[in-house]
Amino acid sequence: MINQATFSEPEMSQIFVEFGEWLMHAVGPKKAAIKINHYLAFFLDMETTWQQVPSYPQLLNHFGAEGLRRVRLPMRWLHEAKGVTLDHQAKSLDSDKRRVRECLSSLPPDSRAEKALLGYWEQLASRIKSAKTSYRSARLALRAAASLLRNTDPAGKRLPAQHDVDDYLSATPGQAASLTGFTNFLNRQHATTLKPVTDATRARKKRKENLARSLIKISKHEEKDDAWMLEWIALSMEYFHGRKVSQKAIRQKKIEASDNGIWITLQDMKYWLPMP
Repeated sequence: MINQATFSEPEMSQIFVEFGEWLMHAVGPKKAAIKINHYLAFFLDMETTWQQVPSYPQLLNHFGAEGLRRVRLPMRWLHEAKGVTLDHQAKSLDSDKRRVRECLSSLPPDSRAEKALLGYWEQLASRIKSAKTSYRSARLALRAAASLLRNTDPAGKRLPAQHDVDDYLSATPGQAASLTGFTNFLNRQHATTLKPVTDATRARKKRKENLARSLIKISKHEEKDDAWMLEWIALSMEYFHGRKVSQKAIRQKKIEASDNGIWITLQDMKYWLPMP
């Protein structure tokens, strides 16, 4: 076995041999010969850290969910051959923690925006500790706060005013609830009176503008295949008739050609859509 002599522990050397044999059956000898070298560092790291096969929580804590995603085949083998059982809850928590770290580092260092976000995270972390909120809910609230701060001022020198909140929510009306905690935090810390209220009329206008841009963009595509048609119909139904329809639902509907357009029937009602 190639690289077997690299291991200092006989047990880990044997484990690597067993994985290599399994890999040959899983992907074929040719692919296995190429892939086996990619996974050597993973097994050597296990040897250095534990000198044996560790538990899933140990692997997750050491490599992180993202790191384990890069070694899917070894993880599959560890599960099948060594009983290393995946903990979905722990994996989800690790992913949330990684996203929180990314979020906290997404603003300019030492800027007003970063300081505000770090202060807000301290509040969220305290709520997690006292079981008043989940890590996932806190992560979503933090993401909304960071997005608002980046939209307000990419340089991070200015904190949001009401018009910044309004502009942000006109583009992402579904974020109003997620922003409530952050605007309350800013109101307490900076004596502001921010309200994350969605202006329905403004949000509809913004959505209509975005739909129009999307329709113009895809109308210029040279290749208008089935995938293109599904996207065109989904966008057109919302733009011209105010109805959101999934592409999966459209696939199952009858579509009839007409002069310069098409007819589509949804829930016993026919809708005419133009074609570019």
